[in-house]
Amino acid sequence: MGLIQRIIDWIDERAHVRELYKSLMIDYKVPKNLTFPYVFGVFALVTFVIQIVSGMVLLLYYKPSIADAFDSATYTIMGEIPFGWLFRHIHATGANFFMAIIYLHMFTGIYYNAYKKPRELVWIVGWLIYLVLILTALSGYLLPWGQLSYWGFIVTTEIPGSLADAPIFKDFFKAIAETIVLWMKGGYVVTDITLGRVFGSHVLIYPLLLLALVGVHLYLVRAAGISNPDGIEYDKKKHPDKFVPFHPYMTLKEGAYTMWYLAIFFFFVFFHISHFLPPDNFEPANPLKTPAHIAPEWYLLAFYEVFRSIPSKFWGFVAFSALLLFLLILPVLDWSPLKSARRRPLFFVAFLAFMYGSMALTILGSMEPTPLNAKLGMIFGAVVFGFFLSLPIISFIEYGWYKAKGGKEQ
Repeated sequence: MGLIQRIIDWIDERAHVRELYKSLMIDYKVPKNLTFPYVFGVFALVTFVIQIVSGMVLLLYYKPSIADAFDSATYTIMGEIPFGWLFRHIHATGANFFMAIIYLHMFTGIYYNAYKKPRELVWIVGWLIYLVLILTALSGYLLPWGQLSYWGFIVTTEIPGSLADAPIFKDFFKAIAETIVLWMKGGYVVTDITLGRVFGSHVLIYPLLLLALVGVHLYLVRAAGISNPDGIEYDKKKHPDKFVPFHPYMTLKEGAYTMWYLAIFFFFVFFHISHFLPPDNFEPANPLKTPAHIAPEWYLLAFYEVFRSIPSKFWGFVAFSALLLFLLILPVLDWSPLKSARRRPLFFVAFLAFMYGSMALTILGSMEPTPLNAKLGMIFGAVVFGFFLSLPIISFIEYGWYKAKGGKEQ
């Protein structure tokens, strides 16, 4: 033990590990009333690590060519490589869990107004993470080269082509649409160039972007501090009783929650992988055989339903893009001095409508297109848009209430 201790002391003298640990874990204080939803950020970080590790193993055996992609993913990795099936199961489950956790993390951020001053940059960087994560998931979905993978990718790449149906400046938008579709496919049809480009983006470009953005996001969270569930910004020096050290209070709690999360995660890995590796995708991609009902993966179904429920493809694309934009500019739309849905009854009602509207759009997006589903899609799409458009009005009402109270509510 004496030798080990001397080695540890030698390293610490040069790297100041103990000092760094103390400043990041013990001296760092967080609100002591943090609720369970705050742990979704930790779940996302754990899942990100799982995806990186499992992806590196799959990378060793996958062949990014149309002739070999399906066999390398389905036969080589799943059947010939020891425990290759396990790593593919983990990676497929992780992709879906990652997106689900990110959505829960975003809903939590919206509910507790974690996008308001001084955390606007935290929200903006988080939005960028969400955008890059969608691109990562879409690119990974094509790589197994199954029937569902291929046609799901085709549907996704054709969505920007809707710009060609613009009622004004038609030639301009048509040129933009063709350029985007050609860039995404690497040509007029999906070829080895497409698969190689998607593979390179999935294993190198997007992970590097995610690593950088996640690092910045974590730094900004530490710099701005974790938001209080009650929406009240307490001064750590004036109200030390409202805070606790991050370690051991939060680390032990989050560690326990993470164990439960991993138990559920691996339950799906071993017993219900068909939810994430559907049997239909074990059929090789066939450009000449179109499935009866084609739809993107579940994490894009709400956007897809908004897109297809509008008769005009151009305006459907505009609405699709507007939803993403509204998420980005939430700090501008919601300028109320009050924070947290706990203290904002009008916002709470609007938030519930937004959440249930989003879930309804996701369900409708998984169903076959019918006139009734299109009408329902427009109704629930209007509900979701109504949430964003109502925020300035709610903010105005709450600002008047805030001033009437003398501005004492912080």
